Formats: sequence, C-alpha cells, structure tokens
Amino acid sequence: MFATYHRHRFFLPGVTTLPVSLFNRDWAKRITYLARPDFVIFAAGTNNVNWCEANGRDAEQLHTSGAATISNVSEIFQPTFIYLSNSYVFDGNRGNYHENDIVLPSTALGKAKLGGENFIRSKALSFSIIRSSPIIGRGNGVNLTFLDHLRLRLSRGQKIELANDELHNFAPIEGLVELVRKVIETNAKKKTFHYGGLTKITPYEFGLAFAKKFKFDPALIIPVNSHYHPGNAGERLRQDYSLNSTAAVEALKIKPLFLEESLDLINKNLVAHA
Repeated sequence: MFATYHRHRFFLPGVTTLPVSLFNRDWAKRITYLARPDFVIFAAGTNNVNWCEANGRDAEQLHTSGAATISNVSEIFQPTFIYLSNSYVFDGNRGNYHENDIVLPSTALGKAKLGGENFIRSKALSFSIIRSSPIIGRGNGVNLTFLDHLRLRLSRGQKIELANDELHNFAPIEGLVELVRKVIETNAKKKTFHYGGLTKITPYEFGLAFAKKFKFDPALIIPVNSHYHPGNAGERLRQDYSLNSTAAVEALKIKPLFLEESLDLINKNLVAHA
C-alpha cells in the first residue's frame, strides 16, 4: 500500500509514503508505475473556501488538473479512481441534495471540484465520486483542520469568527474513512455517493455546540457572514449545502451520526490522544 504527500511526510503502519507533485507529470508517472494501484484515492487539495476564492487558478490546478494528471498517468493499470469532492458543487439554494440533483457551484472551490468530477467521469474507466459535507476531525499537526483551529483558539481564550449564513450537516472523519473502505470492498464503480451527518447547522452553531460540550466560553465565538456569497451586504437567506446520505446508507450500510454523537466521538478521540 502506498500513500503520497506534498511537503510534510507522515507515517502509517504498513504504508510506504512517497513525495509527489501534481504538477510534475514524469515524477507522478514514476510513482504510479512503482505502486501499480488497483485503487487511487484522490484526496489532494483543500476545502478552504476563502483560500480558493483568493486563489481560483491554483484551486483549479489542484482539484481539476491535478486529478487529470493522476488519472492519465495511472490509466494503464485501470484502477478504480475514487475522487473526494464536497457539497460546494451545489448552489446552496435548497439543501438536502441527492446525488442526481443538478450541480451549479457558485464558489471557486465548488467549480474546481466539479471540474475534477467531470474529468474523472469522462476519462476514467472505473471510478467512484464521494461528496462530503464539512469533515470534523484532528489534523496532522502541520495543516490544521477547522476543528483544530476552533479547539486551539477557544482553549487559549481567543475569539474566533464563524460563518452563520450557510448550513451544513457536519460529519466525523471516521465515517468518511469507513465510506471509502466500503467503496473499495464492494468495488463500487461509476457511482456517486453523498456523506453527511444527521444534524443541519451553521459553522457558528457548531462552534457553540462544541463550546458547550467541552466547557469553553461561547462568547468567544463571533457570528459573521461569508464574504464569497453574492448579495452579502444586506439581509439574505442562509445558503444550505446539506447533503442527503440515503443512497450511501442503503448501498454501503454506513451509519450517519447526529451532532451529539459526533461530539461524543470527538471527545473520545481527544481523550485517547491526550
């Protein structure tokens, strides 16, 4: 089993880790020929919406061109290509999106992810696309996750601004890993799956729930509007990016969680790593 990284090497038992650049086709090809993969999980890129808005071309290079590079250099081995996408491929006008609903992204991140999805659908012989709601979990110590930022700032008594104008059904990383495992075990091909939790809230509301659970000061959490939505200066309805996971639950027997269950899992993991 092989895993790749960009700059910061990590270690996993039984896994060979190798550096790779999505923009160095020759090196990516060498890595692919060494690994000879049956499955490729494309998890490269970022889910930072603000960064993608400020760096639209780089976002497209990462999520669309990068996926195209890896797909092209690995096609000789005909692996199943698992592309990790997210809920921003939708417009956010309705929420509770199913896999076959119309995709119409309004953010740079969503457009870049959709570009990757479309390439994989059109070029890969075997693929699965997994769209997830925002994932909650600990980072690798180098790249901090949303949860890391929230926990660190609250633990230091620092204020943190969180969006209160868009809805998501946050879900734990463990469930996403389980979903990927089930896709591999069942060899699901030419499928799209959604993954999200059972509670629909804003990032601000999630922050308040997290503060209550772990006894932090909720006054440190400041509600703000996301600047990347049009018409943000005045009053507007919340965008709703929530995903419906029914198809994945029925086909792959995964178990989505309510918010309180997700927070209990976070608590268990934080205690285990304390």
